[in-house]
Amino acid sequence: MGHKTSSPIEKFSSRLAFVMAAVGAAVGLGNVWKFPYMAGENGGAAFVMVYLLGLVVISAPIFVAEVVIGRRGAASPPEALSKQAVEHGRSRHWRIPGLFGLVAALLVMSFYSVVAGWTLDYMVSGASGQFTNLDAAGAESQFATLQASVPRLLFWQGGFILMSLAIVALGVRAGIERAVTIMTPALGLLLIALVVYALIEGAMAEAVTYLFAPDFSKLTPKMVMAALGQAFFTLSVGIGGVMMFGAYLPNNTSIFQASLLVIAADTAVALLAGLAIFPIVFANGLDPSGGPGLLFVTLPIAFAGMPFGGLLGTLFFFFLLLAALTSAISLYEPTAAWFSERGMGRMTGTLVAGIASWLLGLLTVFSFNIWADFHPLAFIPGFEDKTFFTLITTGIDTLVLPIGALLIAWFAGRVLSRQAVLDELGVKDGPLFKLWLFAIRRVTPVVVLALLVVNLV
Repeated sequence: MGHKTSSPIEKFSSRLAFVMAAVGAAVGLGNVWKFPYMAGENGGAAFVMVYLLGLVVISAPIFVAEVVIGRRGAASPPEALSKQAVEHGRSRHWRIPGLFGLVAALLVMSFYSVVAGWTLDYMVSGASGQFTNLDAAGAESQFATLQASVPRLLFWQGGFILMSLAIVALGVRAGIERAVTIMTPALGLLLIALVVYALIEGAMAEAVTYLFAPDFSKLTPKMVMAALGQAFFTLSVGIGGVMMFGAYLPNNTSIFQASLLVIAADTAVALLAGLAIFPIVFANGLDPSGGPGLLFVTLPIAFAGMPFGGLLGTLFFFFLLLAALTSAISLYEPTAAWFSERGMGRMTGTLVAGIASWLLGLLTVFSFNIWADFHPLAFIPGFEDKTFFTLITTGIDTLVLPIGALLIAWFAGRVLSRQAVLDELGVKDGPLFKLWLFAIRRVTPVVVLALLVVNLV
């Protein structure tokens, strides 16, 4: 049972390349777009506290499990799961969760590409001076005009998808590794520059209190569920992207060490994003609970009143674009690899994945204009006001990612033999391994099941 499944799959050149790719996958719009507005909508520090707890207790063990399954299987998620299941005397049908992950990743890309398209539009707007003398009414009108324009949304969504596909189509080393080793450090430098600016010009003390001094009266079941869902979303666990990058991880690299670096970097970026955004929000008297439009409505107002605001705004949305691109790569790669295993050329497989996500993205695009008043599940209590966009984003957080995470935890903890996992991790059967195994077998499934039940009731 300890035999490692092997395949002539291309590998990253080093642990650093894997860390850059995995950090890039984790550090996306989930950290910079979604984390601040979710924290803003759910009371700040109390949300952050539960989110960090969710990262440690749930997401981190699953992240390690995905890397183990991926590197040991050395294939796309469906094939990695299928081969190892058969090796351990289980059914080939374990490939189904892997296929579920491929569909889920394209579903994520369907709305992710639209929101990423907004960053392209706003980057161009900043560079062309449209943030100058912008007031609240003007900012709201600018965002509303963008959302109302189907051609504009489709243009920017398509542009972002093509940028992502161009990187994925080049392959593991020539495309993904080369891109992330440039973009991920650039992300870090831009974020640090934005935090420094917020420290100097923004209400940093108020932001620190808001993010790190919890008001425990804010701890409601709804807030806890939102924070745990964000913990899933931010590390990109449960849909196979991490598993795919695990397949590319060099065999002589410690999975625990590499995973710890990725999780620490991802957490740091989420918190730094809050420290870059909330000081500006508070200094300008803006509403921290601005929802999905927080970055696109409130921040341009702030940039309009700053020295060199046009330049800063352009840099900020360029930073957001890089964050989105590094995550999009991890969402497309599993499908591209799976198609390649079926004999389809990498370029063709990547293009098929891109077209599928673009078509699904029409549901999100139309949710802001021609279908803005269409609520497909209005006949179900609690869904009366939900568009396709809100259904997809909510469904990903509360249903798709938890189910994927639950299946991965079960596979790593119950299907793979203890020795197989030990061999892949390259560790002894000591306290660290036992702690991880206890989490993946006992703690994570219970919490995820509770999350599912609460979300479905």
